[in-house]
Amino acid sequence: MNLQERAPLWPIAVSRILIGVLWLFSLRWKLPPDFAPAAGRGLMDWLQLEVQHAAFAFYGDFVAAVIIPNFTLFAWIIFLSELLVGLSLLTGTLTRLGGAVGALMAVNLGIGLLEVPGEWPWSYVMLALWQGTFAITGAGRMAGMDGWLREKVTAVPWLQWLT
Repeated sequence: MNLQERAPLWPIAVSRILIGVLWLFSLRWKLPPDFAPAAGRGLMDWLQLEVQHAAFAFYGDFVAAVIIPNFTLFAWIIFLSELLVGLSLLTGTLTRLGGAVGALMAVNLGIGLLEVPGEWPWSYVMLALWQGTFAITGAGRMAGMDGWLREKVTAVPWLQWLT
């Protein structure tokens, strides 16, 4: 096996775009101002499930004592984070940052929903692995804005790292 061989990048670019759409599509059930859909479960319902079916007592206690009493603040943080991750992946802009934030969010979702009936926690493991792949590979360089940013903005070192 030759570790210097390069794989084609288009499958990662397609995966990045599709998972960006997934993040954006998931916003439909947590829309401001009440962070709930017109019918069905909203963000508060899922937070309450995380408390009721906590796999780790400290996590359930944290959600019950900190997140739920400050619901509006955390709902905005969650909404904006998912929006930014989705847009980052969809457009290929600052994809390393979007991938890293998305990986942390996927791990958090996995921990919170681990014991919730009907949830398949391995989906969050897979999502975290994809997000990590996007962060490590700089997936926005192919069919994304990161490729353009790396060429045009060479004087900003931190931007080179994030793209």
